[in-house]
Amino acid sequence: MLFGKDNSIMSVLPQHKTDAIFRVENKDRYDDRDVVITNLIDSYDRLIEFGQKHLNDLFVLDGIVNVNARDRILREIVSNTLAHRDYSSGYPAKMIIDDEKITVENSNLVHGMGALDLQKFEPFPKNPAISKVFREIGLADELGSGMRNTYKYTQLYSGQNPLFEEGDIFRTIIPLKKIATQKVGGGNVPHSVPHDVPQGRDELIEFIKAQVRLNNKITRQAIAEGVGVSVKTIQRTLKEIDNLKYVGSGNSGHWELNE
Repeated sequence: MLFGKDNSIMSVLPQHKTDAIFRVENKDRYDDRDVVITNLIDSYDRLIEFGQKHLNDLFVLDGIVNVNARDRILREIVSNTLAHRDYSSGYPAKMIIDDEKITVENSNLVHGMGALDLQKFEPFPKNPAISKVFREIGLADELGSGMRNTYKYTQLYSGQNPLFEEGDIFRTIIPLKKIATQKVGGGNVPHSVPHDVPQGRDELIEFIKAQVRLNNKITRQAIAEGVGVSVKTIQRTLKEIDNLKYVGSGNSGHWELNE
């Protein structure tokens, strides 16, 4: 039923909703909000889009591979709150993004109490039918993998561990760096980027080279937005890459990488 038409869902479960809130500037109320009252597939898409709208895709390396840790985290926490909540409860589910953390809360079919330990955690299917559909359409993986993935990508994205609390209310907390919610696109690129942004010199050089290999007409602005730093930082780093040069001028020019 939760995958069906909205009218049918609301006629049986009028309490079904997820309140997505972005609260950084206006601490007393909110800066942006989306009250999601729709089927689970559309709810998943809306919540992912809300997270992508307000969280920056920081430059993150898993080994030597650049990964989108933000989207990996969102995928896990959104699918978890939709697949494992207690839909008979009137407690309103929430996803709140502030400048320090993401907090996801939902009513819960309790299976234990307290903070979950990754090493001792035993996965338990709370809504097997919903979880099965999510796995079949690619919105979730095998039971228990979500917690492991959330740990992995939160450590890459934030440098800290997430927190999972089991109780009548299930709570997931993803710590954030300040840069994660700062506006870094277009004219709002900060002149000085915090030192804890994952942008070591060698890593940044390899990222630039990878972008040029994919698109030899890519702009400095596009590279800066892709990594989450200022254009000035990219310009500085480009001067250090001896085997990379820009041939021509303006939009008619292109990059040449001598490897």
